[in-house]
Amino acid sequence: MLHDYEIEVDNSKLLKDNTMLNCSMELSLLSNVFRENLITEVEHQEIKRKILKDYKLL
Repeated sequence: MLHDYEIEVDNSKLLKDNTMLNCSMELSLLSNVFRENLITEVEHQEIKRKILKDYKLL
């Protein structure tokens, strides 16, 4: 080996991508439950707000 380079990986972006993916999946599931009339609109809004707050997006 001619050069001995050390590569540093920034995992913070990966963590953020996973977080956004998880949030998106939860919101999608919530929408499906609402669309199937398993929860009311008030419940849907309350749960959605909680999910967004949990992911610090609200």
